[in-house]
Amino acid sequence: MNITLSQFVQATSGRFVSGDPHRSLTRISIDSRTFPPGAVFWAIPGPRYDGHNYLSTAARLGASAVAVQTLDERLHFETSPAPSIVQVADSLVALQNLARYLRAQSRATFIGLTGSNGKTTSKEMISAILKRAGSTLSTRGNLNNHIGLPLMMSEVEAEHAFVVLEMGASIEGDIALLADIAKPSIGLITNIGKAHLENLKSPTGVLKVKRALWDALPPEGTAIVNMDDPLLAEASSSLTCKVLRFSQREPADVMAKDARQEGLTVRFTLVIGDKQSAVRMNVPGLYQVSNALGAAAVAHCAGVSIVDIVEGLQSFKPAAMRMQVLAHPNGAVLVNDAYNANPSSVRASVQSFCAAYPTQPKWLVLGDMRELGEKTREEHVELGVWLRDQPLDRILLYGRDTRFVLEGLGSGKTVKRFYKKKWLIHELRRAIAQKPAILFKGSRAMKLEDIVNSLLQG
Repeated sequence: MNITLSQFVQATSGRFVSGDPHRSLTRISIDSRTFPPGAVFWAIPGPRYDGHNYLSTAARLGASAVAVQTLDERLHFETSPAPSIVQVADSLVALQNLARYLRAQSRATFIGLTGSNGKTTSKEMISAILKRAGSTLSTRGNLNNHIGLPLMMSEVEAEHAFVVLEMGASIEGDIALLADIAKPSIGLITNIGKAHLENLKSPTGVLKVKRALWDALPPEGTAIVNMDDPLLAEASSSLTCKVLRFSQREPADVMAKDARQEGLTVRFTLVIGDKQSAVRMNVPGLYQVSNALGAAAVAHCAGVSIVDIVEGLQSFKPAAMRMQVLAHPNGAVLVNDAYNANPSSVRASVQSFCAAYPTQPKWLVLGDMRELGEKTREEHVELGVWLRDQPLDRILLYGRDTRFVLEGLGSGKTVKRFYKKKWLIHELRRAIAQKPAILFKGSRAMKLEDIVNSLLQG
């Protein structure tokens, strides 16, 4: 971002209160705890914290300007120079409108992606490829919602050739709003699964929300379609934009042949049109092939060569807490896949984990799958039934809803449920001398990474 205060006021439909209208603004922050000097501090009122309470802190940290919804006429900054002040009618709407303004100024190729599973992994794969073809900006951390995506838009610079934006959704209208702000020309929906059922009720409800990304694409834009997902394959038949298809099972524009998992690596032959190339990725899990195909299809649509696509995929490293393999000092292996969990992602994670460690004792530490609403008991029981047939030596459960997993799984010497995290940590420390491979999987609220970190610290 590089705009003047005057342009900032225009983009946000704000009211200029004080400052130099020609002052250059380059970045935005909403958090005084990690505030970068020179940024605009955006005060957003929220249910837990109100940014207006931290204006003086932001000024002391070197804010160039502050955007406020509520203006206290007694507001006075003791710093020199004092930050400029702009008042807006609604802080959140104004932030989103600024993002729309910045989008209109950029000539980069914008790529939007969403889905029930694999969003972040696919985003990282796409970025690893596109960086070989031009300057690339991609979503950082969890900045994929109605606040985070506009903040990412403020980081778009003139030199960026590609902008890859992850879009998260938990209620109807989320994706439509984000797509309206970002206006992508390429849209990928990774898959449709049982996520956020508390609000979206069913996979069909999930599809309705997610396909808003495709519906927002212009006629000359391209929808990237996973033909191995029945709901997405069917939905793509009614699209009015261009379509690029990928599949592991049937003829498509981008395909994978001979996919196989070999320990902690995945191998397959990538086929794009009449070109093909062998790919070896340093990640466990055959489900990664689908993520890789989606990323390859996006890159191909953006004009990237198959050589750069393959090199990008092979350089990819998974983000933290996504099948992250960590070595314990005593020889045990901790596989941290605890960033989030839903019924389909747990199954994929367990299957990949078991295939990766065929000879080592395999333990599963499983936490609750949250945001399932009225399906909570049913989905946890079904998961428990499914886990009976998996080649796991021990299953350790933690969380209020894992009582339903235990109901489906049944009790036995290899299954134990814990009511407190500290008791689970104590059990793992006591038994880890057996040098197992341990998979940690649970929803974000469970914070199973606390257990991983505790074990690594000894």
